[in-house]
Amino acid sequence: MSTNVYDKLEERISSLKELLSEVNTENLIGLVATEFGITVDTSENIFKKTQLNSPFKQYLYLIGLLLSTQDKSKSPKKEPPMEKIKTILNEITGSYAELFLPSEGQEIDERWVEARKISMPVFLNYFNTNSLTYEEQVIERVREWFTPFDKYIQEKSGVSVDELLRIFIFIRDNLQNRFDNISILRGKMDEEREQFFNYMKKKKVSFEQAKKEMVLPNTIKFGEELQLVHHIKIEELKDEFGEEVTKSFINLFSMVRQERNFFYYTESNPFEKSPIWKKSDELLFVPMYKQIIHAIQIQLTSLLEDSEHKAKFYKNRDNKSEDRTLEIFKNLFKDSAAYYTSVFENDKSQNEHDLLVQYGETLFIVEVKASKVKEPFRDPDKAYNRIKRDFKSDGGIQKGYDQGLNLKNLILEKEETVLYDSKGNELVKLEKEKIKQIFIIVVTAENMGVLATNLSYLLEKPEAEPYAWACNLYDLETALNGIIYKQGTINTFIQYLQEREEFHEYLVASDELEILGCFLENGGLQSLNASKDNIVGFDPDFSTVFDEIYFEKRGIISKYRQPKLQQGMSKKSTNGLKRKDIKKSKRKQSKESKKRNRKK
Repeated sequence: MSTNVYDKLEERISSLKELLSEVNTENLIGLVATEFGITVDTSENIFKKTQLNSPFKQYLYLIGLLLSTQDKSKSPKKEPPMEKIKTILNEITGSYAELFLPSEGQEIDERWVEARKISMPVFLNYFNTNSLTYEEQVIERVREWFTPFDKYIQEKSGVSVDELLRIFIFIRDNLQNRFDNISILRGKMDEEREQFFNYMKKKKVSFEQAKKEMVLPNTIKFGEELQLVHHIKIEELKDEFGEEVTKSFINLFSMVRQERNFFYYTESNPFEKSPIWKKSDELLFVPMYKQIIHAIQIQLTSLLEDSEHKAKFYKNRDNKSEDRTLEIFKNLFKDSAAYYTSVFENDKSQNEHDLLVQYGETLFIVEVKASKVKEPFRDPDKAYNRIKRDFKSDGGIQKGYDQGLNLKNLILEKEETVLYDSKGNELVKLEKEKIKQIFIIVVTAENMGVLATNLSYLLEKPEAEPYAWACNLYDLETALNGIIYKQGTINTFIQYLQEREEFHEYLVASDELEILGCFLENGGLQSLNASKDNIVGFDPDFSTVFDEIYFEKRGIISKYRQPKLQQGMSKKSTNGLKRKDIKKSKRKQSKESKKRNRKK
């Protein structure tokens, strides 16, 4: 990136900081809280509502910058210039894409293009995408991954894992209860208002006189609750968890507004790790409550990574990821499949495989990789080298694929293959003639973005071999549960894997759930007509089918949003094909696929 681009970036950030210095803290954070607080309108498009490119991450940055800027505001009643703020925010985040553009006069070769083809989407995905998980999933992972180190965590932080989780739930429930109370009080307040005006009319008194003569308890209570919306009283935390635990939690997870050395969008954001504004010694302001559980995971991970427990932590994380993967598959396959864990290719405990699932004539070889996603370098060439190195590491997708392919070849080379447990005992005998199809699945503990959804970027494989299916642990759980909820079967999952193999390199998405969401909505992927001349990109809204499932399970019914396909990223095709367009042709094209792949 040229010096000129750096200069423009710094100029924009400085301009935003100057603007924020004149903004009242509560006014700005309150506006963000209104859009990302406890209430959810599941039919609302947050991108359209906020006019931001990456609303959640950009707002985290905005608040981090605000709380790291000196407060020079003069009037608490002055509204923040949000339109201007959002424009600069989009300009700042957009500037980072220029990292990957050539400088004036720079020579461009094949290596240059390849490096940026990979590093650009990885970079933008890392910094612009928030964790695509449900809070229950993160709570479960935090409990499983960190509880074995509870003693050390409590010694260093002053609060246990269980207490951190209970505080998060306490804050969430308190915020929700306040919103519920406000909704109830609003109805009662309307009744009081009608009584008030009837009283004025009947008694023939003025508005001011009626105010003196009538008591309006619900109206008063409504005003009090409204003043405390998004707030948590510190005293209530102390009553529930004690003074010392509360003090430790506040020290770790809250911020006051003061000048800090935080500037760039790609820097470590203090507000991501401490997502609560300490408004006073009595009140905490929580604009984005879901970030608290992510902050807990971020801080606990950092604590253990910087300790003597690092190796044990990652070993435990690996084991728990394998255990959870087994549970997820059992939830779909139940008793119709046989499951084998910690499988070895010989009786000397060599060449281990994490999980085999045998369903009739179909075998699933599942390898679990729990390596951490590293922050990408700003330099595209350095980033490209690290991304490739991590992809091919022992904890990377390439290694998982290679392990799975080795076992697949072993099974197909012999009429009978015996596999063993860790003690050298025979675990299972596989007969080649009874296995008609084998799927290789790589499950990652963290979201690998486009590197997982389209393995053609980096995966090395024999030309005749199909691509594996790579999916992170959170999305795997959401995906298989979604198939079940939509009354799909094991064969629905098999059909999906078959069609993902068939069209794999022609589908572009940052999230596997976008592709599966499209599959579930349209009965398959055949109707997309994906090919090397028709690369299909997916609107993020395709994944909202899983949000709808999540809310429907909790009794919240939403209006479905219309997702779009970005179809034909080549010169021969049309952009922005809508869902209604593909529904017309999907029935005929997917009929044969369904008939072929679904067993009666």
